[in-house]
Amino acid sequence: MNKKIMACCVAILLVAAAGSLSASAATENNIGVTLWSKANAIADASESHLPGVRQISYQETDGKGNTVYADQAVALLEGVLGGRYIQVREFGDEAIFDLMDRYTDGLVITPFADNLYAMEYTYTGVSETVNGKSADVYTFQMALDSDLLHYDPNYTPSGKLLGWDSDDDDFDGTFTGTIWLDRVTGSPVKLVNNISLPDNTTIGSLTIEQTIYFTIANGIVTPSQIGTVGKLTIAAGTKGQILVTDFTMNETQSAFWRNDQFAR
Repeated sequence: MNKKIMACCVAILLVAAAGSLSASAATENNIGVTLWSKANAIADASESHLPGVRQISYQETDGKGNTVYADQAVALLEGVLGGRYIQVREFGDEAIFDLMDRYTDGLVITPFADNLYAMEYTYTGVSETVNGKSADVYTFQMALDSDLLHYDPNYTPSGKLLGWDSDDDDFDGTFTGTIWLDRVTGSPVKLVNNISLPDNTTIGSLTIEQTIYFTIANGIVTPSQIGTVGKLTIAAGTKGQILVTDFTMNETQSAFWRNDQFAR
């Protein structure tokens, strides 16, 4: 994986530095590192599998839970020119896709993506049951180039970093999350991405919480259900009025196909 990684649970280094970790703590940290490595390998094997069909339901609310607008959308993905390019056909309100374009091309970004500028994960030592599977819980934060959010077969960084404070040389909290990994296989079971994209222009500031559930078959893991809860805040008018739009999106992805040209 071509990325700068700062792992918070490298047991060997901690033991050497502190010399005071108990044997059980060292073992626990080693388990955390091993499981993360398994998940990374599965993600590498799975990244070229793309959803042929994305079905999206969208709702806007008034902040009190009352729906003021609702619509459906569908996106179809297929390969053209030998799979080098992805052709996307979108059906539904363009405003839905314009909003999604702010933070994704519809393909889930994970802490295992190639070409991340920086990523730091923490093994929490907590285990939970998700969809009948026992999973270990990790938290993480990421920094990435803005162009990485949208597929380009000739990807080159734009130079606009998201999630990184260059003055402090550290993460700025734009991209954080939690991921649940199957305790046996390391396969991702659930992922929660928290994204905050402040913007003072007319497109406004966007904050979202995106919850993804995964399916694994034949060693390939794919997102099956994606739920997004978000808030769009826009300053308008000469008196600085604030327009706030609360929204939810629920998406299912299916008909996955392999495109060897694709990589994050």
